[in-house]
Amino acid sequence: MIAPRGDFESLMAAVLEGTADEWQLACLQEMMHADPALVGEYHDQFRMHALLEWRTGGVVAETAAAIAMPARRKPGGFTWLAAAAGVALAATLWWKRDPSVPVGPPAVAATVNLEVLEAARSGAATPLDLATGAILSLSELKMPPGFFRFRLESGAIVAVTGPAELKFLNPMHLQVVRGKVTADVGDDAKGFIVETAQTMVVDLGTRFGVDVAESGHTDVVVFQGEVELHDTKQKGPKVNRLIEGEAVRVNFDQQVSRISSITSGPEGDDEWSASDVPHAGAVITSVYDNLHNPKSNFYYRILRGGMREDATAFIAKRHQWNGLDDGGMPSWLQGADLVQTFGGGARNENLELTLDVAVPSEIYLFVDSRVVAPAWLKQEFTDTGMNIGLENAPLPESGIPIKNGAGNGNLAPFRIWKKQVPQPQTLKLGAPPAAPIDRPHWMYGIAARRL
Repeated sequence: MIAPRGDFESLMAAVLEGTADEWQLACLQEMMHADPALVGEYHDQFRMHALLEWRTGGVVAETAAAIAMPARRKPGGFTWLAAAAGVALAATLWWKRDPSVPVGPPAVAATVNLEVLEAARSGAATPLDLATGAILSLSELKMPPGFFRFRLESGAIVAVTGPAELKFLNPMHLQVVRGKVTADVGDDAKGFIVETAQTMVVDLGTRFGVDVAESGHTDVVVFQGEVELHDTKQKGPKVNRLIEGEAVRVNFDQQVSRISSITSGPEGDDEWSASDVPHAGAVITSVYDNLHNPKSNFYYRILRGGMREDATAFIAKRHQWNGLDDGGMPSWLQGADLVQTFGGGARNENLELTLDVAVPSEIYLFVDSRVVAPAWLKQEFTDTGMNIGLENAPLPESGIPIKNGAGNGNLAPFRIWKKQVPQPQTLKLGAPPAAPIDRPHWMYGIAARRL
């Protein structure tokens, strides 16, 4: 016997509560097959329309039963995620939430379609059972620790690192309640918005990251291009603009401060972190300076294992580190952690740079060998007698490509200096050497490896 049409809501309630039996599931299935309009109501009630099967400790996952429904297609080639027989799965994923954590501004979530590009759990040997290329229809995403990358219909590619809670307001507007996202919008999704309780980030054609901490602040990092930060509380034109290589923290009162350093893995921007909690394998945990320019929010970037041929030397520049000849850079340098510096202090004779060194290690500095080494360098570091090349890369507007590989490109010789740090400590570095006014004045490079 099939339940009357008016019982749709009670059947839905039973499914949500996890008490539905086989007869109730069959009734609900047949009602949706008979009336396709109920399919949309089913999706709206669940507020999340794809099963992400996470198997992590300390996570409570409550999964509703799978309901066979007609598959639906939307313009632009996006279809509902379906099993082999056209079965769509809907689920709600929960974890134990701290009630004291701010949940962000209220928002009306809308159903949007997204394409799965990558789904993997941190520390897992294999990715989750979620097929690459599958199309999900979501209004909210709640996930425990892990990683998920998807493409929205707008063309924006978003990577999520959990635990995270997101709301989709439309294909061009994402709200992050908590967790970290990295957005690559390309040319097609300029104007893409990531909103948090503290700020609204409007993309101007770029790749950027947003991290909403449980303590109630938002970190914004620009990897390429630029973004605008809009005040979410005031109704005026108050805007902060960040360009490539800049990062800021917006606190609960929407006060903006510079983030001095971020860390990431050697490949990709998705692994970045501005957290005060260091990565387990970090040699240098933070870098900061004595520069106090309120108009500059440039950061230092610590790349774990990032020292290699063609490694980017400076923030927001195309210059690269390479071996001076086809023999390449010294083997003992390859695979070291690399600190990408920036040129803000290159001509500042009072610059002081501070490294927080977490483990016994050897610190390397790459200093322009065509000028006299500063006194502080000679006193604190040892000259290895070996050089590395800095490629003076042409500007992007020149149309001239960067040369790849050891010994290629317009390479300037930089001497490699080293210092052993036998125990964790705070290491002070001085200003780079002075150079003639008619010669490019380069900031030195920094690398480190554990002893």
